[in-house]
Amino acid sequence: MSSRITQESINRTTLANIQLNFKKMQEIQEKLSSGKQLNRPSDDPSGTRKVLGLKTEELQIQQFSDNTETAKEQIYSTSNTLESIQEILSKVKELTMQASNDTLGQSERKIIASELNELLESVLHYTNTDNDGKYIFSGTKTSTTPFSAVRDSNGRISSVSYTGNNEEIKYQIGPDTYIQVNMPGGTFLQGNGIFSTLTSLRDSLESSTFDSSAFLDLRKDLDTSTDTLLTEITKFGAKANRLELTAHSLENSQIALKELISYTEDADVASLIMELKHQENILQSSLETGARVIQPTLLDFLR
Repeated sequence: MSSRITQESINRTTLANIQLNFKKMQEIQEKLSSGKQLNRPSDDPSGTRKVLGLKTEELQIQQFSDNTETAKEQIYSTSNTLESIQEILSKVKELTMQASNDTLGQSERKIIASELNELLESVLHYTNTDNDGKYIFSGTKTSTTPFSAVRDSNGRISSVSYTGNNEEIKYQIGPDTYIQVNMPGGTFLQGNGIFSTLTSLRDSLESSTFDSSAFLDLRKDLDTSTDTLLTEITKFGAKANRLELTAHSLENSQIALKELISYTEDADVASLIMELKHQENILQSSLETGARVIQPTLLDFLR
């Protein structure tokens, strides 16, 4: 038995199709005005999930990039300070070589001792260097001045104590990848005996009886400290190079992610304009067809 098609069902179907065409046009116009293919999760649940995952990864990489830039700043600051200390120790080495000359008298050695005292003050100054208010050799106690000097009645340094800690500061620059950016002064500067060696060199030159053998041992200690310092400078240079490469790699990853997000999320304007034109033609045809199939009622004549 065949079903009977009434005028009412024809009218209802025709109007529903016209309404559907209007809805499709509205969706296309929304994408064109927003510039986005995905304006709500329901537009494409799979695509939305992909975009959210990519954006989460993008935020993580941005954090790694920020950490890398901060780490670079601290690495360069520490490296520059170490190089300044190394230059001072090179001057100390030259003076100690002059002082080892047996032809020098006590007054001449005291002049060299006075120069060594000034260089000792310079080393203390650099070891208490801060970077934007944070001391670079204090370990994790960055608000604490790392080295404190005990002075004699003449105001000269007699000993130096370390007030920081030996904790490492690390930054995450990638998944499960960390880099140490600080050098605790207690482990290196204090433990290496730089201050005590410089103080002893100065005092031995001021002594009324110059002990050349003991002075030679102090010079060897100075050479050891200088070699250790050069090793640390080299390590920080290698870290700086590593961070430069990491920064470049993270930048490339960010660019690639932005392209993937854009490919998934952004609208293809040219394609949408063509689709909109096509939908306009369909709508026009629907309206023309509807005008023919929808019959006028008695109410239309009574208006």
